[in-house]
Formats: sequence, structure tokens, C-alpha cells
Amino acid sequence: MPRIFVHFTFFFFTLTALSGVWMRFAPFKPNTAIPYTNVLHGHSHLAILGWAFLGVFVVFLSLYWQSIKQKKQAIFLSIMLFIISFAMFGAFLYQGYGLISIIMSTLHIFVEYWAAIFIIRQLKSQRNVPKSGLLFIKASLLTLVISSFGPFSLGYISANGLKDSIFFDVAIYFYLHFQYNGWLYLFLLGMFIILVHSKNIYIRSPFISYGFWIYIISLFPNFFSSILWVDLGIFGEIIAAIGVIGQWIGVIFTLLACKGIWRELASRFSKLTFISLYITFFLLLLKSTMELGLISPKLAFQIYETRSVVIGYLHFTLLGFVSIFILAQYQMLNIITSKYLSVLGLTIFISGFILNELLLFGQGLLGWLNFSISEFGRYGLLVASGLLLIGIVMLWVSCVQKNNNRMLDY
Repeated sequence: MPRIFVHFTFFFFTLTALSGVWMRFAPFKPNTAIPYTNVLHGHSHLAILGWAFLGVFVVFLSLYWQSIKQKKQAIFLSIMLFIISFAMFGAFLYQGYGLISIIMSTLHIFVEYWAAIFIIRQLKSQRNVPKSGLLFIKASLLTLVISSFGPFSLGYISANGLKDSIFFDVAIYFYLHFQYNGWLYLFLLGMFIILVHSKNIYIRSPFISYGFWIYIISLFPNFFSSILWVDLGIFGEIIAAIGVIGQWIGVIFTLLACKGIWRELASRFSKLTFISLYITFFLLLLKSTMELGLISPKLAFQIYETRSVVIGYLHFTLLGFVSIFILAQYQMLNIITSKYLSVLGLTIFISGFILNELLLFGQGLLGWLNFSISEFGRYGLLVASGLLLIGIVMLWVSCVQKNNNRMLDY
């Protein structure tokens, strides 16, 4: 696989972190040339559609590159994803939600469809794909398509003068739910199963199938837990509770299935990779357990009304579980190796992530207790975003270096 694709992903990851630093610095110097909301929209879209989408696609290409027959199509598809994502980011910085940014976002969705078709066709030609892994991948691509209904509905909602109504926010939450809890979760787990299978590590536990089916069935009612701030009535609250509990059980079964290969993972991969996977699955458990709090409508409403908690959860999912899982799979594919610089970079990145989450959720807790948010919190978030940026750049540089004279037993 052309190495430039890896650099595409780290370029987007760095831009996402850089825009994050800009937003953390904005409160100290509010009068800037680019509106804060423009940077916010560009940052969030690039994180999901640039770094995360291209990141998981590179994982797929890296694993199957030797057996892919349509290499020119794969190259062109990757370049299109890069160009459109970068143009979309620039358009959001320039005009926020405007004609150009909407066109770029729409084009990205159609390229996503193209990527989904490409992935399915390639997997059909592979003979040694585990059934459980294929099941996760197929479901992830289905939820990717379903998630796109949210952005498409925004045009209809806006055209009918309902941009300030609850339907606009519901469409956004619909998109985020099927992106985070559907497409990215399922695809990354599917690729993990396929990756370990390629190393002759087999997940034989029936829990993996139980976990998949319980999770995917619960995925749809769990969407209601994302919009409990809408008055759904007792029936809607019951559906939401069933979805949240079902997905938690699905995650537990999946983690139990993966526990059966834990020793083999420790013996086959470096310490750095093993630690990264351990952190990934711990974050997944913590994420799904935290979501059980949404069963209480009062607590759910309070959470949705607290901006720092919502942002903390989104960062916990994308910056924590998704990003660290992508980086772990990069290590499993030797895209990132156990060099001194990569070990240090990942350590700094995770430190920034932990500090960021502690401060965001801490601000939410202080707000609930009617304590004022100190200036220290703003400085702390700026430091956290700086650590994240430094860690990402160090990981990128470690990939650029072809030879590093300090290899660690990590």
C-alpha cells in the first residue's frame, strides 16, 4: 500500500488537533479572523470524516493490499477521500455551514458509498475471512449508509423552515449515533477480528456472535437514548432503556469473547500494542457503562443540558476509543512500530486525552454542584489540547522515519 495514505490520515489527525488547540486558545483572544463556530464545524467534520474514516479505510487497505486486484481504484478512492475531506474542512473555515461546505459534505457521503461497495467486493474475493469478522464489517457498512440519512434530512428540514426546531438536532444526533455506535464501532471490531485471524489467533467463543446480535438489535432502540431531551413519553423511555441495556450486554459478551485470546495477543504482539488494545477495550467498557446513566430521564436531560459533558463524551468516544483503536491496529499492521518516539508520542497523547476528559467531566460535575468554573480549567484544557497535538505529531514523525536506532521492547 502506498505509504502516502498513512500520511494522509496523520495529516488530518494533526489538523484536527491543531484546530482543537485553536478553539482552546480562543477564549483568551476572542477577536480572531475566523469565527469560532466555523472552526468548530471544520474540526468536528474533519475528525469523523477525515481522520477516522480514512484511518479505518487505511487499516483495511493495508491488510488486503497484496490481494486487491483493483489497486488503481483503491488509490483513486483514497485520493478522492483526501481531497474532498480537505476541501470540506477549508470550506467550513471559510463560510461555516454554507453552499460549498454542504456540497463537499454531500460529495463525501457519495464517496463513502463508493468505499463501502469497494470493501464488500474485496471481501467477497477473500477466502480466509472469519465469519464473525465479516458479519461485523457488513453491519458496519449498513449503519454507515443509515447514518447518512441524518445529513440528507437536514436539507429537507432547513428548506421547510424547521432549522430551529427539534427535528434539526434529532437529525444530527441520528447521524452521530449511527457513526459512533454503528459504523466505527462495528468496523473496527470487525477489522480487529480479521487481523488477529490473519495472525492465526482465533476467537472461538460463541460470545462473539451473541455480542454482535444483541448489540446490533439494540442499536436501533438505543438511538432513543440520544434524544431523551425530547419528550418521548414513558414508551419512548422504555425503548431507550432496552437499547442502552442491550448494547451494554452486547459489549460485555464481545469483551468476554476477546478475553479468550488475551494471552495470545500478549505473546504475539509488542507490549506497546498490547497496552494500546488493553486501553481500547477498557475505554469501550467504560463508555458503554457510562451510557447506562441515560436510563434515568432526569439524569439524561441534565447531561444533554451540560455542554462540557456532551463534549467530553464525544471526545471520549472518538478521541479515546476510536482513535486509540485505530492506532492499535496501525501497530498490529506495523504501520507504527515500537520505536522510542512512537512510545513517547502515544504516552503523551493518552496523557492529553486523560487530562482533557478529567477537566471536561469535572467542569460538568462542578456545574451540577453550582460551583463556578475556574480559569484553571480553561488553561488545563489548552494544555491538554497541546499534549494531544504533540503526541500526534510525534507518532507521525515516527512513521516518517524509516530507520530508528532505538527500538524498544514495547
